[in-house]
Amino acid sequence: MKDTEIAFISFYDEDTQQVKFCVVPRSRVRLVIDSALALPIPPDAPGDAAVQITDEDARKLGAMALLCHTKRHPELRDRLRITTEAPLEWAPLTPPSTE
Repeated sequence: MKDTEIAFISFYDEDTQQVKFCVVPRSRVRLVIDSALALPIPPDAPGDAAVQITDEDARKLGAMALLCHTKRHPELRDRLRITTEAPLEWAPLTPPSTE
């Protein structure tokens, strides 16, 4: 990994009730990245493709980041004013039956 590679991290600051982000050297968070599920942008891009990233892809990335924070911080849900392809269901998922 090159020393110039960076990671973008978003987080919710409970003290200020704001979603914030920072940019850090990937080497500092490499262990976390290596064990995480990483999605390409756009999400349907083949693993080895350098495809165009559109305005819509950027909007989806921002929405995904914000929605990830609502799982741990449900108080953010009422503040979101975003449009999604399908209505959001906030109810907990029921695991499928094993029978």
